[in-house]
Amino acid sequence: MRKVPLILCLLLAFAAPRAARAQDEGAPPTLVLSYYQCDWSRIGDVLEELELSVPIWEELVAEGMMLDAGSFVHTWADEWNLGTYIVAESIEAALAANGEANGRFDERHPDATAFGEACPRHRDSFYTSGPVTTAEPAETADNPTLVISMYQCDFARIGDIFEQFGESSIPVFDEMIGEGKLEGAGSFAHSWADEWTVGFWTVADDIPSFLDAWSEAGERIAEGRGDAPNLVAEACPVHKDAFYTLGPRTGMSDDGAEDAEDEGGN
Repeated sequence: MRKVPLILCLLLAFAAPRAARAQDEGAPPTLVLSYYQCDWSRIGDVLEELELSVPIWEELVAEGMMLDAGSFVHTWADEWNLGTYIVAESIEAALAANGEANGRFDERHPDATAFGEACPRHRDSFYTSGPVTTAEPAETADNPTLVISMYQCDFARIGDIFEQFGESSIPVFDEMIGEGKLEGAGSFAHSWADEWTVGFWTVADDIPSFLDAWSEAGERIAEGRGDAPNLVAEACPVHKDAFYTLGPRTGMSDDGAEDAEDEGGN
């Protein structure tokens, strides 16, 4: 995987409505998250090159090769200070889309070298999308906050975790999107990745908005769950959280914005 990075449901949601429709129609989509260690002094140049990738990603979405793609940048996270995501119907489809994106990028921008020079280390992980929100936010911030929470869970219990998340959490998040408190939320599980077997993502206008919404959501979810145990707390003893700012992604070009309007904002 080369300089036009993969990728998340990212995402966006990280554009969840497209991914949700695919999941309703058959097998859940694949989410590929790629993380990079970049020279922070050159992150502006890297983001400029990622902006060049947006029209290519949008072409591949229009052609049915992928469902979504985009990027996110370190705000309050670990040493992996840049991330990209692709959502596709399968691992094979994601790999094919990545290869096609690389080829088109190299052909159109042969002098673009910042990404390769400034981001020498990276890693990729493949996930299966779990339950995601389907409500559309009335308005979205230009550069919203993306929060990714990763868990080490009992693998045998992931199905139960997702079932509870879909029944207890997703309806609350959908309500909060309608209230303007969140922009999206969802989940994913290990397909071909590392020790972090389950992940949850949330998109909000900014970090303070997320923290307020997360606290309120926790109260609503706990109330709706009643006496049932919190399976994430019970089956996932280790976790970490990372805060990012969403960067260049599908729907950001003029053509992509027009296409989004034609599709009803999805």
